[in-house]
Amino acid sequence: MRIVLFLLLIIGSSSQSAWAFSRPDRLLLATQEWFPYQYQENGVMKGPGIDKVKCVMRHLDQPYQLTMTKWDRAQLMTEVGSQHGFFLASHNSKRDEYAEYSAPLEEQNWSWFSLSDSTEVDSAMFKSQIKVAALFGSNKWFWLQKNGYRVSKKPRTPKALIELLLNGEVGAILGNDAVIDETIKKWALATEPYPVLVFSPSLWGCTFPKPLSSDIPVFWRSLMTRPNSAVSVQYGFNDRSIICLYQSE
Repeated sequence: MRIVLFLLLIIGSSSQSAWAFSRPDRLLLATQEWFPYQYQENGVMKGPGIDKVKCVMRHLDQPYQLTMTKWDRAQLMTEVGSQHGFFLASHNSKRDEYAEYSAPLEEQNWSWFSLSDSTEVDSAMFKSQIKVAALFGSNKWFWLQKNGYRVSKKPRTPKALIELLLNGEVGAILGNDAVIDETIKKWALATEPYPVLVFSPSLWGCTFPKPLSSDIPVFWRSLMTRPNSAVSVQYGFNDRSIICLYQSE
C-alpha cells in the first residue's frame, strides 16, 4: 500500500519523470496582506490562501519561504527573479507576458462600491465624468484603465482604497467584496459604501515566471490516474476548495 499525492494545481502536462528534476532548495513565494484570505496575526501568517500553499508544500516535503509585502512589489520581485512566484493572483495581459498560472486556488467576487445605491457605474457618462479607484497593481486596477474609466489614484491597502471613497476623492471603488466587507468591520467605519454592482466570480491561483514554471512542473501538475479511489482533504475559504488528494494503491 502506498500513498500518492495529487494536486489540483495544474500548469501543464509532462511525463512522471519530472520527479527527477532538481527542486529549489527553498521555494520563495510572495503575497500581500489581504484579509480574510491572507494576513498576519502576532507575527504569524494566516488565512486560507496561506493554508493552501502550506498544504501543498507540507505533502511535497518542500522547504519554502513566504514573504508578505505590497502587491505591486510581490509581482515585480517575481518578474525580476528574486521570488519564484506570487499568490493569490488572477490573469491579466501584463502578467501573461512573463508568467503562468496554477489551476484555481480560490474564488473571488469583484464588486463596485459607492456612497449612493443608484450609481450607474457602467454608463458612458459615469466613465467620462467620475473618478474611480481600485487597489494599485491589482487586476481590477488594470481592468479599469483598459475599459476607459478615470483612474489616477494608487491606493495600496484596502483601507486606503475605502478612504478615497469616504473622503470624496473618487465616486466609486472596485474591490473584492469579502475584503471590503472585512475592512469596514475591522476599522469600524461610520459610513459604509453600498455594493452597487457585483461582477461574475473570478478565480485566483499561484503565478510563476515562464522559465521557472517549465522547471518545476511537479508542483503544479495533476497526477490523477485513478480518481475513483481518491480521498479528498479540503482547505479554503468556506471549505469550498479541494487542494490535496490522496490515492491508495
